[in-house]
Amino acid sequence: EKFKTDFKKKFNADVQIYAPYVYDATMVLVDAMVKAGSADPAKYLPVLAKTNGYKGVTGTIAFDEKGDVKNGALTLFTYKGGNREQIAVVR
Repeated sequence: EKFKTDFKKKFNADVQIYAPYVYDATMVLVDAMVKAGSADPAKYLPVLAKTNGYKGVTGTIAFDEKGDVKNGALTLFTYKGGNREQIAVVR
């Protein structure tokens, strides 16, 4: 909710559906670059792969040994009578 509020205040627009995920992806990448002390992929990619416990706006981010997000989820919604309703969360 803080992300939504801050976004609206700064850009005078509502958050688009994927904005929090793009924000987190960018910040995890930047964090790896800072820790590696370089923007050279050969240096920051090994650090990025070791990401574990990064506190993002969408939740805690960590990668498994294959580079996939640990505990990733997909939430399915439908609309009925103009109202959004959650169908399921798939992990």
